[in-house]
Amino acid sequence: MLKKNVYSLFVLALFLPSCQRRVDTQKEEQAIKVVIEAEKKGFFDKSLEEMAATWVQDSSSAKVFMSRDGEIDLLGWPKINDQSRQEIPRHDSTYQNARLQFSNYQFHIYETSAWAIFKADWNWSRGGQPEHLQQTRITAFEKVDGKWKFTLMAIYNVPPEERKGH
Repeated sequence: MLKKNVYSLFVLALFLPSCQRRVDTQKEEQAIKVVIEAEKKGFFDKSLEEMAATWVQDSSSAKVFMSRDGEIDLLGWPKINDQSRQEIPRHDSTYQNARLQFSNYQFHIYETSAWAIFKADWNWSRGGQPEHLQQTRITAFEKVDGKWKFTLMAIYNVPPEERKGH
């Protein structure tokens, strides 16, 4: 009897994923990239509204900054929004000709949730000197009313000695 139940569970586990709805991964990857680029555009346009439109705005959202100097955790939408409100003016006065490019995406997409890992390369000048920052970003998304929105953005500032290709 036990052998039969174990076999039945095995067969069920084997075929259950095939019963789930298929996700058009290419379409969803592109839709998520649009959200990532929209958040970036909002930042460069200094538009809190554009940035906010890309986030789930509740207590479960989180943004985490990590570097060799430590970690800053922003837990909940109000803290994420406050940090964005403070960062935009600082960005404008500190960085000139800033550019941000994303690459090396890796996705895992479900029907209503997804995660993506990718690289972010910042280039700017400060006092006439070119500067560069490389980040690894780990992000999670939730589909709300048919649109992808960030629920997590973890940003690791890669120390210069760990950077590849720069």
